This record gives sequence, C-alpha cells and structure tokens, in this order.
Amino acid sequence: MKGIFLGVTFFLLAGCATHYYIIRDDRVNFFLKIPNAGVVYFASSLDQFKLHPAKKMHSGIWEITVPSAREFRYFYAVDGVIYLPDCRLKEKDDFGAENCIFVPDM
Repeated sequence: MKGIFLGVTFFLLAGCATHYYIIRDDRVNFFLKIPNAGVVYFASSLDQFKLHPAKKMHSGIWEITVPSAREFRYFYAVDGVIYLPDCRLKEKDDFGAENCIFVPDM
C-alpha cells in the first residue's frame, strides 16, 4: 500500500511527467506518456535487456509490469530509438549511454 501511495504522490507532484511508476506488492508498473509513439518496448537488466512490448493505454500512456523485488537498470525503445526518461537515478552503461536505475523501497 505504501508503494501505491508513493507512486501516485510522485505522479501528482510531477504534473505533466512523462514517466512514473507504481509499486504493487512484488511488481512495479511503469508508465510512459508518449502519445505519438507507434510502438514502445521496455528493456531491463532483469533479463539481460530483452525488449518487452509495453501496452498502449489511454491518452498515449504506455504501461509495462515487471518484478520489483530487487534493484535493476532499464530503458525504453520508442519507435526503434533508445529513450531514457527523466528518472531519479541514472548510470553510464558499458556502451557510453545511460540507464535508469530502479531501487525498491526508495
């Protein structure tokens, strides 16, 4: 319940945020608002950065759900182009680009 409150609070405080998440038990739902995107994929270190299709919701919001039990790195691919949203924690990867970092209970 704490995670849901924090996720919703973050979204409301961010106003027109393009990226936010909500933690639900042992899962985390990521949301990315890119109305004009044709296809959005999510990739994370949870499974060696395999691309997983996000589901298009209302108002151009894309959603993906993954496990939230441990820390991981992630990014999106939007219409074939790597996209790193505005995220609290980032780090350089081995290829000179950046990844967002998800840390449970943070």
